[in-house]
Amino acid sequence: MDFQKLLKNPKPYAIAALELTKRKLRTHLSRGSAVHCEICLWNGAQFFNGKCPKCNSLPRTRLIPFSLRHFGLIRGNQKILHIAPNLNEYNYVKNTFENIQVYDRLNIREVPHINLVQDITKTDIPDNSYDLVIVWHVLEHIVEDRKAASEIYRILKPKGNLLMSVPIYPAGNLITYEDPAIKYEDYEKVHGHDDHCRSCGMDYYKRFESVGFSTQVLEEYTAEGLKRYGLSQNHVVWCFSK
Repeated sequence: MDFQKLLKNPKPYAIAALELTKRKLRTHLSRGSAVHCEICLWNGAQFFNGKCPKCNSLPRTRLIPFSLRHFGLIRGNQKILHIAPNLNEYNYVKNTFENIQVYDRLNIREVPHINLVQDITKTDIPDNSYDLVIVWHVLEHIVEDRKAASEIYRILKPKGNLLMSVPIYPAGNLITYEDPAIKYEDYEKVHGHDDHCRSCGMDYYKRFESVGFSTQVLEEYTAEGLKRYGLSQNHVVWCFSK
């Protein structure tokens, strides 16, 4: 085998294998008690570029358990809808909540851990179905997000909660900006990501209040929380109540 050639032009499986090996080494060599990943329960000396070496979770993903705890949403016997969760998010919720009556995972496309393949702007889910809906860094991808807000309100039970976060771009942005005339190929230049159809601002919660939700916000974190759980000061979370 020509290893020099492989290093210059590594194939995808070789890159994945090297990354997995690196993560396993870091997981083992960085054992400690300074930081804690609530997604996979790893304890270590440090995160690496914001990522957990064991499960590869990002700060925004580790913010989910922190936020659920902050708003008192980790309860038993709930019916939960999780919109477009990644695998880490799915595993965390599945393994954390006790006696879940229903845990549905919805996405517009088929994914192995998804059980409802539907469009969140127009589902066939009955009214007042869920106690909790989680939407995490998803709505910045959805053009008709106001329809999604109305649909989530409809399928939540009275007094149910929606836990939501979107990226604020640029950091500290106060006013949400979007323009349907912007071409898809220009999204990254305008919105900071090639698949974001808007630049969300700190006022984004108002779209949800306009359909009937009341709002609580989490935007400040203790220094201990930021360091121990590997969170980011730039992330904002809203907890909406019906």
